[in-house]
Amino acid sequence: MWRKAMMPGVYLVGRGAELARLDAALAGAGSGSGSAVFVAGEAGIGKTRLVTEFAERTRRGGATVLIGRCIDLIGPGMPYMAVAEALRGLPVPGVRAPGPEHPARLFEEVRAVLERLAHAGPVLVVLEDLHWADASTLDLVSFLAYAIRDLAVLLVGTFRVDDPHSNGPLGRQTGGLLRARAADLVELGPLHDDEIRILLHEAAGTALPDALTGAICRRSAGNPFFAEELFAASVRGEPALPRLLRDALLLRVAGLDSGVLQVAAAVGRDVPYRLLVATVPRPPADLLDALRAAVEHAVLVPDQSAGTFRFRHALLAEAVYSTLIPGEREELHARLAGAIAADPGLLGRVAVAGELAQHWAAADRPAEALVASIEAARHAEAVCGLAEAARYLERAIDLWHRVPGAADLTGLSRAGLLTRAAELVDLTGGGPRAAQLAREAIGLLDERAEPTRVGLLYERLGSYLLPIGDRSAGLAACERAVGLVPPAPPSVERARVLTTLGNALQLSWRHADSRLVCEEALSAAAAAHDDGPALRARGCLGVDLCYLGRPDDGLAHVAEARRRAALHGTPRDVVHGFAYHCEVLVTCGRFHEAGRVALDGLETARRLGVGRTFGALLAAYAAEALLETGDWARSDGLLDAATRDGTTFWSHYPRLLRAQLAIGRGDLDAAREHLESGVQGAREPSSAARYWRLVTELALWECRPEAALTAVDDGLREAVGVHRLRLSALGLRAAAQTAALADVRQDRRSARTMRRHADRLLCEARDATAAAAAVTPDATGWRAIAEAEHGQIDSGTTSDGWHAAMDAWDALDRPYLAAYCRWRYAQALLAGGAPEAANPPARQAHRMAVRLGARPLQRELELLAQRGRLDLAGLAGTPQPPAAHVLGLTARECEVARLLTRGYTNRQIAAELTISAKTASVHVTHIMRKLGVSSRIEAATVTHQLLGQADP
Repeated sequence: MWRKAMMPGVYLVGRGAELARLDAALAGAGSGSGSAVFVAGEAGIGKTRLVTEFAERTRRGGATVLIGRCIDLIGPGMPYMAVAEALRGLPVPGVRAPGPEHPARLFEEVRAVLERLAHAGPVLVVLEDLHWADASTLDLVSFLAYAIRDLAVLLVGTFRVDDPHSNGPLGRQTGGLLRARAADLVELGPLHDDEIRILLHEAAGTALPDALTGAICRRSAGNPFFAEELFAASVRGEPALPRLLRDALLLRVAGLDSGVLQVAAAVGRDVPYRLLVATVPRPPADLLDALRAAVEHAVLVPDQSAGTFRFRHALLAEAVYSTLIPGEREELHARLAGAIAADPGLLGRVAVAGELAQHWAAADRPAEALVASIEAARHAEAVCGLAEAARYLERAIDLWHRVPGAADLTGLSRAGLLTRAAELVDLTGGGPRAAQLAREAIGLLDERAEPTRVGLLYERLGSYLLPIGDRSAGLAACERAVGLVPPAPPSVERARVLTTLGNALQLSWRHADSRLVCEEALSAAAAAHDDGPALRARGCLGVDLCYLGRPDDGLAHVAEARRRAALHGTPRDVVHGFAYHCEVLVTCGRFHEAGRVALDGLETARRLGVGRTFGALLAAYAAEALLETGDWARSDGLLDAATRDGTTFWSHYPRLLRAQLAIGRGDLDAAREHLESGVQGAREPSSAARYWRLVTELALWECRPEAALTAVDDGLREAVGVHRLRLSALGLRAAAQTAALADVRQDRRSARTMRRHADRLLCEARDATAAAAAVTPDATGWRAIAEAEHGQIDSGTTSDGWHAAMDAWDALDRPYLAAYCRWRYAQALLAGGAPEAANPPARQAHRMAVRLGARPLQRELELLAQRGRLDLAGLAGTPQPPAAHVLGLTARECEVARLLTRGYTNRQIAAELTISAKTASVHVTHIMRKLGVSSRIEAATVTHQLLGQADP
């Protein structure tokens, strides 16, 4: 069925299922469960028609409807344009642009406005064409998707799936929200031929010839906009649809005043009538006639209340703009810029600086574009549009050398421009580019004449290099900064460079040195009577104290650093405070608290416009906390958010966490990929132990114990504290598997060697326990695992040891590790002849493995149940032959191995299992490789000892 929409001549056909989903979401919002829904489809597929119809229905139902649209601007997008349009004219206090000292207020004020409106009834917010949204708007959309869950608010956003922008930040953002179940997706596909026929019937007001409708159905491919354009062309007697969309769109505007439409297209958004009067060389009456004709042809859509016009479809504007030839385009943009500069009121409430920057740049007027770009950057930064501000300054850098006297014109030196741009670029995820800009700025200055200024630039350079993995260069830059800024008289600059050096030393795992430098930074700040430059030093000192065995003192320092940063710190100080707090809580094993702090910090980072840097880091902290406390699904969503923008800011950390999650879920190929992408972690002292631990775990689940032992040896070279203890425990697991296989092969020499190696690893674990226990209660759990693993090598039955380990992880509320220990406890009970006692821990472990999605652990428990005839809550044991865990054989390889014990040839195996002889040969080769034997007879002997007597 078709429904007439709000815009004249535009009809909504079909889409009943999509409307029903939107209605359901609105009903949920009406009951206080707000949500976000994305409507996606190709250009012209009917996204605007759908949400327009839905908005009209919603408005008729008494709800508040707010609509804003994103615009495809030539230059950097103006922050929050669509949101500002949606909130314009509200009967409640609106959103005030926050000053640079309080930029976090903006997001909360938007939510507060929606909350006030929701008190009177449901609120629908529609943001159209998000594929053209600026980064700040996308950040706000992400924030609202989470922030409206307890409000009577429905947020609906539309975007094109075939627009290049949709594969960038928008695609990563929407994908993350969908995976985190913070939003829903309504995808619009092509209309059926019958629906296209209905659309054409309503457009024409009568039935059309079958030949015509058939041709339009075929050529439009179900796209309603294309179908309408084909029909309009046929009515005008113009040729059938040209092969390219541009030609079809331009046919739609044929016969209209191209000069008027070109001006409207160059503006690139809602076009105020007053701006058209000022820039279109037409008498007022002729201009009105031209606009009326464009409206009647459904090319332009008027907004009477705003006094503006917009293209009915953005593709029309793009097509019209493409008709401007070189010279003509520059002249038009110069005309627009001149009119706006002469009368800024022509734009209404739109930010004038951003408009001028884009128009002067398109007009190839570098001097005017330079000044406007710097001014636009200031405006964008003031409302937390840091990414847009950075792009404006990048444009200014490109323009600089084209403008004689640029420094006098802007009041900035090139070094000053580079310095400011570097800071913004770094905060928005461009660390390598920020370092490049900082180095260029350093090259423009004389350190003998301005040692302090150059020292501060080296300090910034060091802070840019450290998070992107260039630790040695970063540390050298920080040391150079301290060498250039004199210690006397006391100064805030000295406190600042010492703070960054302390951070660099801490990241180099030199906690004692870092502690001394941070304390010196605090003393310098106190002597200078300015606490601000050393706020990060206090947090860094807290981390150092924690690693030096004083976790309570460390927690007190980071909490105080966060409190002070919130009062008078810069945005970087604020988010750094959250990061330091999370680091200490994670190190102390306080994962529930770490998760709460990290999520609060993530929201703060997004509000401050640093979601791509510190936001990604804090998302990773939250993800680690959720991984450890058993919320793997939510952790997955956060890790996607942390990695989706491709930022280089501590990028190895979330990638290694993704590897940990993939190993736990059994996606071992993905785990290898994540380890490869996070290999920088192996070179960072703060994460090397984590990297080698994950390499070890991957090898263990792949039944490669020798490779696991090699990884343990690599990791133990630098690991300390609980990291050393955890690696030693994993090494003992690998040693137990290797020793068991050596026993089966009757390789007594290898078995003795492995037992000696296990003894050394147990000593490592015991030696590391004291230092680890001073920092984290995790030391108790890992020490218990190490003792239990060694007990398996020593005596073969370790039920008491695994029971102790299970109790330790239960007490720490770590479900995966507790489930792992329950599995090993059940194994030990079964091996000790107590199958009835093995049932409860196996059942509990299986239940947790299923809940987490820990497929390898689940599989091992089900194999254990088969071997021991256990009942995993209804999964009764069966007499099927188990695959020996220590051998790592697949189910099919177990079948082949059992037939080998009967002396079967490859042909006989193939006939028995209904496979080819070649496939049987491949299986036999794999079995021999896994068993470490060189003949079929040896393979049959080892298999017989482990799997038992072959069935007769």
